[in-house]
Amino acid sequence: TKVISARNQIKVEISEVKTGAVNSLIVGKMAGGEILKATVTTDSEENLGLKTAKEAIFLFKASSVIIAKGQSELKLSATNQIKGKISALKEGVVNTSVDVEVAGGDKISAIITNESLKGLDLKVGDSVTALIKATQIIVGVKA
Repeated sequence: TKVISARNQIKVEISEVKTGAVNSLIVGKMAGGEILKATVTTDSEENLGLKTAKEAIFLFKASSVIIAKGQSELKLSATNQIKGKISALKEGVVNTSVDVEVAGGDKISAIITNESLKGLDLKVGDSVTALIKATQIIVGVKA
């Protein structure tokens, strides 16, 4: 078993692979049915043998996650917009760690500024959306 520093390590089943000229879009289904999308190079798609129905791990740092709260008229370019409830908040001197539990029991961790914590008035139990750009996700498979 390898240990890595990326806090978010989500097991997915690949449901779709869209191969492009340079990059490929890898679509994974989480335990609760939510869809996460990752962008990798076509070389990585081939080297990792990424195919439909294959299990993979999607890895991304907590600092790559944006937390949104409330109904908004904003249209966002972030491909991944996963809804959940805040299960834990750990406030530090400058930043706060936010854990978001999503359907199926998966957890997404984010690091936000304390200013954002106060500005969004975040509390445990709040419904939020975790935003992750597809380009921020690293895809891993068992060798």
